Amino acid sequence: MRGAVVVILNPENEVLLLKRSPGDYWCAGKWGYPGGKLDDGETAEAAAVRETKEEANLDVTGLVPITLKLDRPLGMYYTRSYNGTIKIDFEHTDWVWVSRNDIENYDLSDNTLEIYDWVLKNE
Repeated sequence: MRGAVVVILNPENEVLLLKRSPGDYWCAGKWGYPGGKLDDGETAEAAAVRETKEEANLDVTGLVPITLKLDRPLGMYYTRSYNGTIKIDFEHTDWVWVSRNDIENYDLSDNTLEIYDWVLKNE
């Protein structure tokens, strides 16, 4: 694994999306999940927890693995268990809770919709 993401669902089945900064090295200006690269010796799950805290100021627990096969090595998890008040970091310019009906109106990063659909189908 080189990276990890977390799909966070609220009680209305909306998902948390963060908007990447326009000058970012990966998916600049696009909407996606909290996540990022693994530190040396770090597990994908630990990276997902750490990155979510760094990027959105949320503490996530009860992560469930997403077993969707993608073209790149990515640790993927989902949860409904989170605490804290959303506060985005410097890597992002905005955040939103979005429903399945509205998510396609956003300029999404790679695999964002595919991952959300997997979670809704397999949860």
